Amino acid sequence: MKKQSVFIETYGCQMNEYDSDRIINALQAEPVDSPNTADVIIINTCAIREKADHKAVSAVGRYNKLKKNNPNLIIGMSGCVAQLYGKKLLKDMPYLDFVMGPRGIPKIPKIIDDIRSEHKQRPLETSMDVQDIFDVTPYHKKGKISGFVSIQQGCNKKCAYCIVPTTRGSEINRPLDEIIFESQELVKQGAKELTYIGQTVNSWKHSKMRFNNLLDHLQEINGLERIRFTTSFPKDISDKMISSMKNNNKVCRQLHLPVQSGSNRVLREMRRTYSIEWYKDRIQKLKDAIPDLALSTDIIVGFGSEKEDDFESTMNLIREIEFDTVYSFKYSVRPGTPGENMESHVPDEIASEWLSVLQAEQKEITLKKNIEKIGSNFNVLLEGFSKQNNKDLFGRTTHNKVVNVKNVDQSFIGKTVRVKITNAMQNSLVGEII
Repeated sequence: MKKQSVFIETYGCQMNEYDSDRIINALQAEPVDSPNTADVIIINTCAIREKADHKAVSAVGRYNKLKKNNPNLIIGMSGCVAQLYGKKLLKDMPYLDFVMGPRGIPKIPKIIDDIRSEHKQRPLETSMDVQDIFDVTPYHKKGKISGFVSIQQGCNKKCAYCIVPTTRGSEINRPLDEIIFESQELVKQGAKELTYIGQTVNSWKHSKMRFNNLLDHLQEINGLERIRFTTSFPKDISDKMISSMKNNNKVCRQLHLPVQSGSNRVLREMRRTYSIEWYKDRIQKLKDAIPDLALSTDIIVGFGSEKEDDFESTMNLIREIEFDTVYSFKYSVRPGTPGENMESHVPDEIASEWLSVLQAEQKEITLKKNIEKIGSNFNVLLEGFSKQNNKDLFGRTTHNKVVNVKNVDQSFIGKTVRVKITNAMQNSLVGEII
């Protein structure tokens, strides 16, 4: 029997990318690059900001035209927007065949089968009470150099701006043996680098083990060359975790550690549970242990009663730490979060101005740090053809810097090579094999 073909349009974070691959594997389907040739189209959504909601709903509307020409086409929505709005989506979009939250992925084969056998049924699967939510492993294209492994679902932090506890539920940590097994399977299929993902990944714990113990076990996996993880929570950066990172020769010298604001007052409003002093202390301990550690962060501007001096505290923080990358956003009120009930937030025009100022300064910092790497040598794991020039290959350093490597044969894909950096741009480096 011919495999059904599935096209998935994915929005949002690495967790959503991972979930899209799990959907493909759960359906034992053939992924296709165009919706025009698909038997099933799924929009896997993100609800972290209001703009993401609108993108997802707009995408469903576009695919309705294909359904008119092919009545057997199934169109579904998964992910966080699906979890958040559920029944309303089915009511507002009669051409949508099913709605499924993030925890419903193990049930998707039955959902599709039921739709095909009972043509009038439009399933809604948004229950948080799903057994064995990690049962389905992700689809991994053979020979792909990097991959993701989920070690955690949901979040217990309850930050005032965040929709994740609503859409993904409370924190559930995956057992060590399952994490190891999936990692080994991905390595067998060609993965050299794995990123371990969770909403607050370093809060992972299971059977008296903590995140530092997990890192130690992952180091023992034969064939796994690089370990990354995201997203970490500042309060859970323990001394033992720092020690494990330092002593683990597979853990990449790069950490994403969201700070959200440089103001203690705003952090309290956000319910972030740490102070800027704590955050900077953790950064210092990390850099003392790993001097070449590359740091990235998330920052939200315009939350709650943020004032000009609060924003200036954030600017001072990025100048002091000099993050390699900052992902910055205007605050977007999300339904069902504590922030929704706050009396007021910063006017949009002021938040937009602050965001522009922050992003302009960070662009200068990032470019400066990239230029400083010209003339230096790095180990680069080559992943595939460069987007800038299909005659070149691209890869990443341990610091997660993209390097476009000149004059190298495609037979080097999957290999780690020593590269001298010859040029630097805003978002990438250029180099040649030594």
